[in-house]
Amino acid sequence: MALVLACGLLLSGLAWLPSAASPPSVGTPTQPLPVSSEALALQSPWSRPESYPLSLRPRADLYRPSAEWLGRLILPTPEELAGPVAPREDWVWIELEQAPADAQDWVGRRLRLLWAEDPALQRLVRAVTTDIRFGEAARRLAARGDVVPSRLDGRGQVGPLQSLAGARPADDLTVLLEGVQRRGDQVRIARPPVQISGRWQALVRFEGRANDSQTDGLWWVRHYDRRSGRFDGPRETIRVPLLPPDRFGRRMFDPSGLERSEANREGWWIQGAPAADGVFTAQALEPRALLTPRPRQQIRGTEASLSGLLRSSWSPPQLIRGTLASTALLPDGAAPLQWQPGDRALLMHLFGGIGGADGEPVSGWTVTGHFAFGEARVVEDPFSGQPRLQIRYHQIYANNPNGIVAGSQDWSAYGGNLQRGWLGTRPFSDALIPLGPQVLDAIALQAELLAARYRSGDGRGVALVTAATSCVQDSAQALWIALQQLQQQGPGQAEVSLVDPPARQAVVPASAAERERLRRLGQALDHLLTPFGRVRADWVHNSRLVLAGERGTFQASQKPLDVLLSWRSLLPRGAHDSLAAELLRAGLPLQLLRTNQIPGADPRLEPVAPTILLGQLPVAGTLVARLGDALFPPPQAAGIAWPLLLLAVYAPLALWLGRRDGLLPRTWSWPPLPRLLRRGVATALMPAFGEELLFRGLLLPHPLAGLTPLQVGPWIALSTGLFVLYHPLAGRLWYPQGRLLFDDPRFLLQCSLLGLVCALAYSITGSLWWAVLIHWLAVLLWLEPLQGRRLLGDIRAPDR
Repeated sequence: MALVLACGLLLSGLAWLPSAASPPSVGTPTQPLPVSSEALALQSPWSRPESYPLSLRPRADLYRPSAEWLGRLILPTPEELAGPVAPREDWVWIELEQAPADAQDWVGRRLRLLWAEDPALQRLVRAVTTDIRFGEAARRLAARGDVVPSRLDGRGQVGPLQSLAGARPADDLTVLLEGVQRRGDQVRIARPPVQISGRWQALVRFEGRANDSQTDGLWWVRHYDRRSGRFDGPRETIRVPLLPPDRFGRRMFDPSGLERSEANREGWWIQGAPAADGVFTAQALEPRALLTPRPRQQIRGTEASLSGLLRSSWSPPQLIRGTLASTALLPDGAAPLQWQPGDRALLMHLFGGIGGADGEPVSGWTVTGHFAFGEARVVEDPFSGQPRLQIRYHQIYANNPNGIVAGSQDWSAYGGNLQRGWLGTRPFSDALIPLGPQVLDAIALQAELLAARYRSGDGRGVALVTAATSCVQDSAQALWIALQQLQQQGPGQAEVSLVDPPARQAVVPASAAERERLRRLGQALDHLLTPFGRVRADWVHNSRLVLAGERGTFQASQKPLDVLLSWRSLLPRGAHDSLAAELLRAGLPLQLLRTNQIPGADPRLEPVAPTILLGQLPVAGTLVARLGDALFPPPQAAGIAWPLLLLAVYAPLALWLGRRDGLLPRTWSWPPLPRLLRRGVATALMPAFGEELLFRGLLLPHPLAGLTPLQVGPWIALSTGLFVLYHPLAGRLWYPQGRLLFDDPRFLLQCSLLGLVCALAYSITGSLWWAVLIHWLAVLLWLEPLQGRRLLGDIRAPDR
C-alpha cells in the first residue's frame, strides 16, 4: 500500500512538471509571451478574413460601403510572379470587396493590382524596389515576437505593392484604392493604397449588451436617423468581439462601458462586415464626437495658444481615462477655424504611454511615444449629412509585435481597429493645421516612399529603431525632402505622381494667401529641421535620389554627428511640440484632437503623457530641455540686432557707474596680445560659459516654452538675484582671494547689471551664446585692460 501511495505521489508530481515548465497562457508587461501579438489575435475567428463571407451583405438602408474601391491584398507566389503572362513590374493580387456600381461584377474576383502607367510614378516605384535578404537582425526580431515579412525573404525586385501585401504572415491586409483605372482584368492605381478596416460602415449609438454574457460580444445599438437627426432609427444586435490579449496580457480594445462612455452621446461610426452567422461584426470603431470638425473649445492669442499646446494638453486634468477633447488654438491675427467640406489639413500625430497595473515599463524616466504626419479632410458624412473629419496617417512604423504596417492608414486601421488600434490603450493627440494641396501631397509622397523603405528594410526586410532612424526622425526627413520638392516646383505646382493623370490640367495655381501661408510654413519648419543650419548628409543624398532621379542606394546614417544635426526630431514629444509651436508663432491656427483610452472602463490601465528626455523626472527633464534649447537654438533665434543693442546700452552704462564709484580706472592698459588671448580662452570657459549655463541656461525658461513677458519676468529676477548672491558665496567657500571684492556693493551693482543684460539677451534671442559673449567681453575687459585683477585680494581703489 505504501508503495502504491508513493508511486501515486510520484506520478502526480510528474504530471505537474509539464504545466510548470510550459509558458503561461497570458503574458504580462514584464514577461511577454514569446510569440507576436498578431499570432495571438489570429487565434480568434474574428481576426481572420474567412469569417466574413463576401456573399453576406448588411441592410442597404443602414449600412454603406466604407470606400468606393476596397479589397484584400494577396501576395503572389514566386511561381505566379515568374509565370509567362505575369507583368514584369510591381504587382499583387487584390480580392475586391467593394466597387462602384458599374464594376459590381468585379466584387469577389481576384485581380491584378498594378501602378498606373505614368513615367514619374514608375520612376519612384523603381527607386524603392529592392531585393530582400534577411540577416541576423530580422531573425532576432522574429525571435523576440515582432512581425517580420518572412514571405518576402529571398525574393528579388520587391516593390512597394509586394512589400505591403507581404508585410504580415497572412493575406489579411485590406486597403482602399484611389485613382483607379480599369484595364481588362487589371486594376491600376495612381496613388498608394490606404490601409482600412471593415468593408461596411454605419452610424450607431450603443444601448447596452444584448445579454449577460461578457464573451459573445453582442450589443444592442440604435442607428442614426437622418430625418430626425437623432439616434432613433432601427434597433439591431451587432457584435463587438473581445479579442485575445496581446503578448503583454493587455486587450487592445475592451468594449466594456461603451454605452456609458462620454463618446457614446454623439455615437460611433462602426466598420466591419456580417459574419457567417449573419450578425454584423465590428472590426473598428470611430468616435463621432472626436471627428466632428467643430472644436469644443477655443484658445485665442499666441501666448495662450502656446501655453495650451505645451503645458495644458498633456497636463493631469487632460489625462483622465475615457475622455476626449477638441480644442482650437488661434494665434494673434488668426481667424476662427471654419471647416467646410473639401478643406484639407496637415496632421501631426503623437501618442503616449500605457500606465496602470498593466502598463508598460518606462525606460530611463522617458516615455518616448510615437510621431507621424498625416492628413485630415472634411467630407460630408453620408449618414447625417453633416461635415466630419476623415483622418489618414502616413505611418513610418518599424517592425512590431502587433503587425502594424508602415504606410498610409485610415483612422479605422490605426486608431479604431479592434485588433491593432491604439484607441483603447494609449492617449492620442492629433494636431490639425489647415493647408492647401501642394504641401499635403508633397508630404504624403515622401512619407510613402519612406514607408516603402521601412517595409523592405532597404533590402534587409526589417526596420530598426535607433537614435538616427525612427518614426520621428524619418518623418522629419520626409518633411524636409517635401520642402525641397516644393521649392523646386514653385508655388502652384502639384506633385504629378500623386494626381490622377486626367486631373492634372485642372490643377490651379495657389492663391496669394496660400503662397504666403506656404512661405511662413517653410520658414518655421526649416528652422527646426536644420537646427545648425546644416542638413544631414543622408537626407541630402536621399533627396537627390527622389527629386533628381539619380540612381543609387538610399542611405540611413547612424553617425553621432547626424543624430546631433537632427536632434530636435530625436524624440516624438519634442518634435511634435516644437513643430506645432513654430506653426503657431508663424500665425497658423491649429486644432488639437485628444483622446485618453476610450471607452476607459479598464481600471488596470491609465494614460501616460509622452515626454522629452528624462521627462518623468520633473526637474531633470525640464533642465535637459532647457539646456538643449539654449545651446542649440534654431538659427533665426540668434538674431544679432537685439544683442548689439543691449551691448551698446550696457557697456557705457557699466563704465560710467564703475568710474563714478571708483571701481574702474579712467584709462585702459592693454596687456601683450599672447597673454590676452590665453586669458581670453580661460575666461570664456569660466566664468562666461559656466556661469551662463547655470544662471541663464538652467534657470530661465527658453522662449520656445511659450511664456509671456510677465511670466518670464520673475524668472529673470530670480536668475539675476542668484547670480549676484553667488559671488559673495564663492568668496567665502572656494575663491577666498575675491572675498573682499565680492562683498563690495560697487561690484555687486556691476554684477546685477551684467546679470540683467545677459538674462535679457538670452530671453529675447533664445541663444545662450549671446549671453556668454556679453559675459565674456565684460569679464575679459574688466580683468585685463581695466586692471580688475588688481582688485582680487586688494579692494583699494585704483589710481585715477
